[in-house]
Amino acid sequence: MPFMEYTRSTGRRLTYTIAYDDGEYFIHRDGLLKKSVPDAMAAGVSPHEAKASLMLRMAIADIEALLGMDE
Repeated sequence: MPFMEYTRSTGRRLTYTIAYDDGEYFIHRDGLLKKSVPDAMAAGVSPHEAKASLMLRMAIADIEALLGMDE
């Protein structure tokens, strides 16, 4: 599963690690799981549209807006 580090552009500008693949993504910070979207349906996306690139963009949006997690 590919991963990347992403630094939030606002707030405390913390760095998160995003592990993502087709239909899933997991967001970690400081070794702790902050958000888990284990399948496309949990993200509200149809499985055939849930490509890895979309999952990565959704994870970044979640980090920027702090959707479902704390800073």
